[in-house]
Amino acid sequence: MSGFETVIGLEVHVQLATQTKIFTSATHIFGQEPNTQVDAVTIGLPGSLPVLNEDAVDLAIRAALAIDATVHEVSKFDRKHYFYPDLPKGYQITQFDEPYCTNGTISIELKDGSNKDIGVTRIHMEEDAGKLVHQAQGAYSEVDLNRAGTPLCEIVSEPDMRSPEEAYAYLYELKRAIKYSGVSDCEMQEGSLRCDANVSIRPIGQEEFGTKVEVKNLNSFRAVEAAIAYEVQNQTALYQAGRYAEVVQETKLWDPDNKVTKSMRGKEGSADYRYFPDPDLPPLVISTDRIDAIRAALPEFPHKREMRFESEYGLKKATASALTAEKDIADYFEALVTAGCQPKSSANWTREEATRLAAVKKCALEEAAPIPVMATLVKLVDDSKVARVVAKGECDELFANAQTAENVEEYFTSRGMIQEQDTEALTAWVAEAIEQQPQAADDVRGGNPKAIGRLVGATMKLSGGKADPKAVSAEIMKQLGA
Repeated sequence: MSGFETVIGLEVHVQLATQTKIFTSATHIFGQEPNTQVDAVTIGLPGSLPVLNEDAVDLAIRAALAIDATVHEVSKFDRKHYFYPDLPKGYQITQFDEPYCTNGTISIELKDGSNKDIGVTRIHMEEDAGKLVHQAQGAYSEVDLNRAGTPLCEIVSEPDMRSPEEAYAYLYELKRAIKYSGVSDCEMQEGSLRCDANVSIRPIGQEEFGTKVEVKNLNSFRAVEAAIAYEVQNQTALYQAGRYAEVVQETKLWDPDNKVTKSMRGKEGSADYRYFPDPDLPPLVISTDRIDAIRAALPEFPHKREMRFESEYGLKKATASALTAEKDIADYFEALVTAGCQPKSSANWTREEATRLAAVKKCALEEAAPIPVMATLVKLVDDSKVARVVAKGECDELFANAQTAENVEEYFTSRGMIQEQDTEALTAWVAEAIEQQPQAADDVRGGNPKAIGRLVGATMKLSGGKADPKAVSAEIMKQLGA
């Protein structure tokens, strides 16, 4: 791609986590029978009037504050006209020239470890359209209006991204901020987070943007990355071949099976939609007091929490990033630390066993592995009373039976799994292991530290799993004089 620069902007639709739709009391529960989540407003019956959902406004404000954007005290709703079977009114209620929010920022980390700020032009509230269900056979489609009227925030970035990797990083950080703030569950497979990519290229050094292509049908972050990469490659090839006139402003679909973008339709302009203020909805007025109250209730956001985990708990960046990817994981980790567990151990047990148990049981972390029980288990391992490998092997049965902290140690004691602290016994087990594994002993003496694993294994077998592996290693080195 030498000689050309990629310019990328993303439009992200986030479904707000309300119980009802944005302009009506109809619910929008995912997965229900088609056309069961509708009412007179949803299907646009004459005389039905929209009423703004207050919860949707509060969540939209949270989304704006999550990315340090400006929330305007006065905004308005508009009608965006287009005719499609899944839009029964013939227009969508949205915000056009006076959105409730502008000027946000998402900070992403680049490959070299530096940070880059991606600007957010605006966020506006709007209602979703319905869904067309295309038949595998037959020349017709069916319309499901369950999604129609679902509350959305459309988050429009500045064209600040210069590579598919930057677009992926932007989406990752945006999703983290939105989920942390409780605005949405961001489940792409359920349509709670959808993304369109605007892609163009231009000669390096040119300030004017090239012709923009919008790519839709992006159902994962990897699909966004792959679609952008293909479109950049395609546009570059056309420019280099002198066929730049073939790059036209249009909407394309991403074909995930063939890994290509395909033309869908010419790109509409704002004039085509005939925007005008919705006469049924008054201007939206958001008081400063309301904004301040919502700001005060916001959690610590992931980027700041990640940095705090590094400085306060001494965690590596990769570990801190993994822990803060989801708020419930970060909360669980900190609860273990508060309960007296070592930060490193808390991080390991949270990321490994707690998340695994939650996935198996399909429930929340705290429900799958209650903090008091997990904290007691972690401290038993940290205090060398129970071997880590033994504790991990017993997790499923332990958390199925030991529901209080008091019976955790009894669980291991009754099964003979408490590690032996008798130094004389340890000395004897190690001596016997060395006698059984003379070649391993010679390898350790010869400067091969990896060979100690065979001796540790032999000692653990002799002890019936009761010896502390760390103490075993130290005693082996002592007896071998290595």
